[in-house]
Amino acid sequence: MKTTIQELSNETITTSSGVSTVQGKRWLQSILAAAKQKMFFEQFAYVTDAGAGIKDVAVPIAASHVDFTDDTTQASRTYTEITTINTVTFTPSTHKFGAAISDDVIRTSQVDIVAYARDEIAYDMALNIDVACATAIGAATPATTLYGGDASSVATLETGDVMTTDLVASGIRALKVNGWVAEADKPLVLFISPYQEEAFMKDSQFTNAAEYGNNEVVMNGEIGKYLGVKVISTNQVPAKTITGHSWGANGHQCFLLKAKVAYGIVYGLRPRLDWEYKKDVATHNIYLDVAYAADSIQDNSIVFIDVTDA
Repeated sequence: MKTTIQELSNETITTSSGVSTVQGKRWLQSILAAAKQKMFFEQFAYVTDAGAGIKDVAVPIAASHVDFTDDTTQASRTYTEITTINTVTFTPSTHKFGAAISDDVIRTSQVDIVAYARDEIAYDMALNIDVACATAIGAATPATTLYGGDASSVATLETGDVMTTDLVASGIRALKVNGWVAEADKPLVLFISPYQEEAFMKDSQFTNAAEYGNNEVVMNGEIGKYLGVKVISTNQVPAKTITGHSWGANGHQCFLLKAKVAYGIVYGLRPRLDWEYKKDVATHNIYLDVAYAADSIQDNSIVFIDVTDA
């Protein structure tokens, strides 16, 4: 695979833009591969595409269980109206990214500008999508909110009310009370920040139990599996500070939830790459476009765990 503008320019140009279609496809694959490694929330989301000509996508959810009448009398049957179906509507919006590489920079640079631009675009796109997912989860009405230590609210959190394995067990209980259990393709997942990862790494109860079997699939950011829950460490978990959040101490809001059920992302346009050479300013312009919407789906399959960082 050719990785520099100089090497790419040796290929036959098949478009008037100055960059071949083949080159664009090759770079797009690199961008998507790099971006996927930086997406911690998307890998556990319900993901679908809006499709051509579609503005909104409505995802049906069951608000509650239907209680049907159980008739045991011969020639008798009671019909129950289904009124528990709700929907969550996703309306993908457009997000645009771009980079401009001048001929002078390419000519004089001692680093691979193409690789650098690729990584920067991939990182920013992935970061925006991950933050959108985290924001959608944080805006949900969770099944339960748990607090570190003996705190009963964010205002009563204080130093030492850190993440513990007991909080994970309590969160699992809260999800099971609402009927949510782990499935092979829809596991329970705990999103934490590096501060909570540090707390777990210092807890022998976690480190002794978080080992994997030989066939275990490890996801991006995964640091271990505890009580059947995949634990993901990411900087996109919302940080909360004393200033502006009414927290008693600096900390993070962590999420324990059921994957592929709790939240989702709908793409109106999957990441698309385009190129253009601007002769008047002698720059190679790179455009990356994507359209998406993120939202929570089943709020009662989410548990907030509010803890301090130290």
